[in-house]
Amino acid sequence: MEVLISSKFTIVDDNYETRTIKLGNDDPNEVEEVGESATRECKSYVFHSAENKLIRFIDTPGMGDTNGLEQDVKNFENILWYISYHKYLNGICILLKPNNSRLNVIFKFCIQELLSHLHKDAKDNIVFCFTNARETNYRPGNTKLLLEKQLEDLKRQSRTDVEINVVKNTMYCFDNESFRFLAAIKNDIQFTESEERNFAESWKKSVDESLRLIEYLLKRRPHKIKDTLSLNNARNIVIFLSKPLAEIGQLIQMNINLIRQKQGEIDSSSKTIKELQDRLYILQIDLEPVKLGYPRTVCTNNSCVELKQIERTNSIKTDYVKHCCPHCFLRFSKSNVVNNKTLRFCSAIKFSGNCKVCGCHWKKHMHITYENKHVSHIIKDENVESQISENMSDQEIKKAIVKEYQKMRDQLQKEQQKINEISLKFAQFLRQNAIAAFNDAYADYLDHFIEEEKVKKSADPSYDESILEGLKTTRDSYMKQVEVIKKAIENNDPSRPPIKPEQIAKLEQQLYNLPLNGLTLKKLKYEAERSQTDIFRYTENHYMP
Repeated sequence: MEVLISSKFTIVDDNYETRTIKLGNDDPNEVEEVGESATRECKSYVFHSAENKLIRFIDTPGMGDTNGLEQDVKNFENILWYISYHKYLNGICILLKPNNSRLNVIFKFCIQELLSHLHKDAKDNIVFCFTNARETNYRPGNTKLLLEKQLEDLKRQSRTDVEINVVKNTMYCFDNESFRFLAAIKNDIQFTESEERNFAESWKKSVDESLRLIEYLLKRRPHKIKDTLSLNNARNIVIFLSKPLAEIGQLIQMNINLIRQKQGEIDSSSKTIKELQDRLYILQIDLEPVKLGYPRTVCTNNSCVELKQIERTNSIKTDYVKHCCPHCFLRFSKSNVVNNKTLRFCSAIKFSGNCKVCGCHWKKHMHITYENKHVSHIIKDENVESQISENMSDQEIKKAIVKEYQKMRDQLQKEQQKINEISLKFAQFLRQNAIAAFNDAYADYLDHFIEEEKVKKSADPSYDESILEGLKTTRDSYMKQVEVIKKAIENNDPSRPPIKPEQIAKLEQQLYNLPLNGLTLKKLKYEAERSQTDIFRYTENHYMP
């Protein structure tokens, strides 16, 4: 029996003996072991039909891979790479079992992850194919209700007009038992006449559904693959920038606070300018990303961190000293991410959701690939030095210096406003272009750093709340604008025209052009991106001949 894809399955004969049926030649792309996901990489099967038309089926690796969620990431990368060699897709078939009764984590993750990778224009090309459908009389079964609920939840979360229809035209039911029957009789396995009639009916049902599916997809407007690829390229830029942007936000508040302290010191001092001359220069803090030898899972709970003073300043930094999984081999689509649900699959996390090492919940943990070293340095302002040499009274010079320092504070505030402005455009882009909205990682990180500052406040009676309040103001302002964007998208407000993928790279460059923090931001993003590409390398095994 000739087949396109090698297959192996077991069947019980009329003597109740288990027989193994194997079809086709061994294919390294198809795993035939029981309990293993079958297809490893994308592969095309092209059929020549009437009127010189070609029908190309692309067999892809599945979601919910038996090798774990980290393998799903590689599978998505393989799918995006493979389809990049084609111009369009007529159909995107999501294969499901028809009778799932529970909306489990894997099901929700797979649907969310798949739809978040697809451009919204692909929504009319999506169909749902239910396999092993004889048990539900070739109808969708309980899975239909779960699917409708998941899609409704995604639409509500995304707050867009993107809707995927779950109707007869987008649902198709098949069963491969007739294929197994043909393979079995070729191996001398006997069936009753009644069984043969059932298999023949199953064959007819599946053929009819296949023809109905092809006819429907041929009527769809083809989805331009470049739109989905552009979305994912822009999406990666946004993901890699999320944490660095929030880190810069915290850094800006620290440096504003240092300037404020220096202004207060000069303004209230009774000393002469000559006596103050050695103290007229401002300390500022910079971040130096340090790559880790291995990815690690750390706990961010206040009972598992240490607070340390940054050299030469009164500022405090948070050290993640509790390394719950020092060599963490769980590979992620997004590393250095707070509130990452896939952390539940880290070897340090128990089934209950608590950590084996520290006992804290998985939500308090973070998977990191780099750490930031806080470096303090002296800023010498030429304008301040020129004020000192002016023929003015000490009091006038002090006021002039305080005014110059205010300009530095204003510039830092201006850069924070620019960061928020561009972050809002990132959020708008993702909401306007993806079928399923992404989590707003920038807001999540701001929340994370706000919690860090609260820990510092509880540990230090003399804590200056200006940093905490500055971060809260930044987040509140950002979230208010996000709500404005959501409502504008809902109402198709022309004042919020869609942001195109090619604009994302330009916005990224604007961030790097920030005079005070652009270079640091670029270094942080580079390290986040570089460490992500190294993650798969950590799981390789090397052998010496």
